[in-house]
Amino acid sequence: MAISAKSVEKERTRNYLLDNLKGILIFLVVLGHSLELYIAESFVIEVVYIFIYLFHMPVFVFISGYFSKNVGKCRMKAFRNFLVPYLIFNTLWAIVSIPVVGWRNISLLTPGWALWYLISMFCWRICLRDLIRVKHIFLISLIIGVIVGFSPEVGTFLSISRTIFFLPFFLGGYFLTEEQLLSFRSKSKLISILIIAVTAGIAVIFAYFEIIPAEFLYGSHDYYEFEAPIWELILSRMGVYVIGFAFVYVLVNMINPKKTFFSKVGTNTFSVYILHTYLVSLVYIVNSIIPFFWIKIIICIITSMLITYALSRNKVMWYLNKLINIVVSMLAKKPKKRAAP
Repeated sequence: MAISAKSVEKERTRNYLLDNLKGILIFLVVLGHSLELYIAESFVIEVVYIFIYLFHMPVFVFISGYFSKNVGKCRMKAFRNFLVPYLIFNTLWAIVSIPVVGWRNISLLTPGWALWYLISMFCWRICLRDLIRVKHIFLISLIIGVIVGFSPEVGTFLSISRTIFFLPFFLGGYFLTEEQLLSFRSKSKLISILIIAVTAGIAVIFAYFEIIPAEFLYGSHDYYEFEAPIWELILSRMGVYVIGFAFVYVLVNMINPKKTFFSKVGTNTFSVYILHTYLVSLVYIVNSIIPFFWIKIIICIITSMLITYALSRNKVMWYLNKLINIVVSMLAKKPKKRAAP
């Protein structure tokens, strides 16, 4: 098959640094979900899980904001790119969850598992044009992100809590320029290594002393759902903001900017994110018949790699886009034909 000059030029101008970053982050998303059922059974797994959740979604949302600089185009495509996939796959998730939770406990307006990101992205991109007109909006979003934890009314319904909690990361990515991003790539890796070590230490402390449960890092629960003192929860939420932004620096500073295995994965993170939970659920079923804990963990790690690789293939993304386009064509209003003069 001949390769067009346009394709060659696009390949040359790709930012492999960000592709690699997205590829690594989406693997961590899959791995985190694969390990979720086992954090109560092993201190080591709990530490790894907390460590991943301290930064992987904050940085993922940050990169999403960075790629939202064309505000008008992003807003125009938000319905097709995020709301329609949410409607499709949240409905599917609700249906397959019926044997587990029953008819009465399903909700199309409460995102199933990882699908909160789709409805949050829809809200962020729809509102971005108006948000950036607000003076000091980044600082305001940080303050509101901490305050919203006091509100039991703001929860998982339409992912309102997470939309507010992760908004500072989205705005941070939007406001960061390419020049500022590339300035993180200093020759010295010492600061990055120190940040990683400190974050790993925090994960150990959280897990060992049971200060903050892993669920706190989801950003979907109010402070009153946890037994820890309010002041600890407030400081912890502030700490998540600090660590999340610090890891933007760490990952940009340390990740290979050249084409790697993760580059291809990073170009198709959307299909991996939407579809991986169904395959991870199958891994859970397989692991349920395996009596040895560490064999289950090894299976989780290996299948996370395979799931990430398989779902990032162009063919999968092509079929996913085709499905979304079919649904959009069903929902879209057809333009009226003009009468002949």
